[in-house]
Amino acid sequence: MENLNNIVSYHKKKYPETGKIRIFSCPGRINIIGEHIDYNGGHVLPAAINRRIYCCISANSKKRFRFLSSNFKDYHEIPIDEIDTHLNEGRWWLYPLGALSLLNESWENGYDMSFHSTIPIGAGMSSSAAITVVTLFGLTVKNSIEMHPLSLAQLAQRVEREIVGVKCGIMDQFIAIHGKKNNAIILDTRDLSFEYVTFNENSTRLILINSGISHSLRDSEYNIRRTECENALSIIKNAGIDIRYLCELEDKNFQELQEHLPPNERKRTHHAITENRRTVTFYEKIQISDLQSAGEMLYESHQSLRNYYEVSIPEIDAMVDWTVDIDGVYGARMMGGGFGGCTINMVAPDAAQEFREIMAERFKRKFGEEPEMYECAIEDGVKEVFSA
Repeated sequence: MENLNNIVSYHKKKYPETGKIRIFSCPGRINIIGEHIDYNGGHVLPAAINRRIYCCISANSKKRFRFLSSNFKDYHEIPIDEIDTHLNEGRWWLYPLGALSLLNESWENGYDMSFHSTIPIGAGMSSSAAITVVTLFGLTVKNSIEMHPLSLAQLAQRVEREIVGVKCGIMDQFIAIHGKKNNAIILDTRDLSFEYVTFNENSTRLILINSGISHSLRDSEYNIRRTECENALSIIKNAGIDIRYLCELEDKNFQELQEHLPPNERKRTHHAITENRRTVTFYEKIQISDLQSAGEMLYESHQSLRNYYEVSIPEIDAMVDWTVDIDGVYGARMMGGGFGGCTINMVAPDAAQEFREIMAERFKRKFGEEPEMYECAIEDGVKEVFSA
């Protein structure tokens, strides 16, 4: 309620002549396992979390789109007929502006939009997908534009790919829309079929620890990794292997073909096929409450991301290593695109407090400051939360 009151006050102060206000919110996400394979046809296991972006929308009579961020204390406005002339400006408002552009509506009214986020920027919780999805969802609801949830996710993905320039998969946008309280999902990114996976906070806690090193997928080697995977898939297909996605490659075919793959493509392929297998195994172990075995999959995932996908960094590696000797820790790994951000740690509830204390002490000893930690509750996806 505090977040809602703050954003309404902020919005009305900036736009005193504003029309009827509606507020929508969209969660950040964690990806428990299945990293860098949503664009390789793999299985991923994300969840929506209790860190959200709030978007306050009202119509204006000025025929302008006006964007305001309470976090950045930043403001931008453009005429409704000049959207496409501002799409090369790499600021935070490129995401909502891109959403307006790809909705491809003949806008008759301008809109005032104020954003407030409780999702840490650059921590790997997909604030970019959240701001895009909440804008699209809010505008389609407010304008009675009918759009299937999958179409909404695909449109949000296009914003990041075509407007922002990040060749991302669809996982982040999909979970932002389909999130369900106390449930993660296992998503087959080949056909976007999914099942809900119950996560009981009485049996396990999901704790993120921020390395303090902010990453940007736009500026990192994310797109290079994507290209390497595409190159590997092309080579494999040209060798006569009938697969659509890298994660479909069978072990025996990989063993036969790996000497024909350049070193980087070979390593990326190894990660893709083993990470897909780990995600399915993790899902199976969670279903029977074998948390110890599920946690081992997290450690193995991190080792693969470090050694084969090469997206980890020494600071993150150290943070994962610190967890191994702490009682009650099932598993840990880096989370997100890499090159910074958070680790995700699966911890027994009765060990959570001691875990935080030990990790804080080790972090401060190594880096000279207290870490930011987030214990994540799993929440619903994008929704409307207020109308006045």
